[in-house]
Amino acid sequence: MRQVRITLIASAMFAFSAACHASIVWFPGEDIPIPTNPSGVVVNLQTAASTLGDDAAGADANFFFGGFGIGNDADSTATVPTFQPVRIGTGFFDSVANLPLGATVGAASTYASGFGGSVSHIPAEFTAGTPGYLGFSLETASGLVYGWMRVTLNPNTDPGVIHEWAYDDSGASIMVGSIVPEPATSALSILALSVLMLRRRR
Repeated sequence: MRQVRITLIASAMFAFSAACHASIVWFPGEDIPIPTNPSGVVVNLQTAASTLGDDAAGADANFFFGGFGIGNDADSTATVPTFQPVRIGTGFFDSVANLPLGATVGAASTYASGFGGSVSHIPAEFTAGTPGYLGFSLETASGLVYGWMRVTLNPNTDPGVIHEWAYDDSGASIMVGSIVPEPATSALSILALSVLMLRRRR
């Protein structure tokens, strides 16, 4: 019986250790305004640095016309885009999708390739002035990661807002709205169950 207990605890600790290698990088409460002009704002999604205009070194995404326009040509020196939003189709001008909470963003999501934009997501996907969620892939120094972003998008009559975003730095899929890695949650549950079983058997 003692051997079974030790094995159970060792398994739980291994699962917990493996899960801790992945973490969700979360940028809450950024509330970056999206200007109503054609240049808008560009954002570096790894540092949260934002710059007014449509170009900045290291920038990933460009939001303009209050959010009516979204582009990934945010760094004029880049030869390929680092940011690809989840779309309703694979065309580089297809609408950016408004995803429900709990939706999975990952390798199986729909993306375009190369540089592109979207100017048809209002009202096709997003309701003007109402917060929604977009998903994205992001090329980082450590590889491709997947994330979600909460935004309020408007036509060019009113400014929009980039509220917050998050991505899983392990490259695993992520659920829209999630700020806690699912494997870590599972590992903690296993660990708690192991401790509970030990106590009950004493």
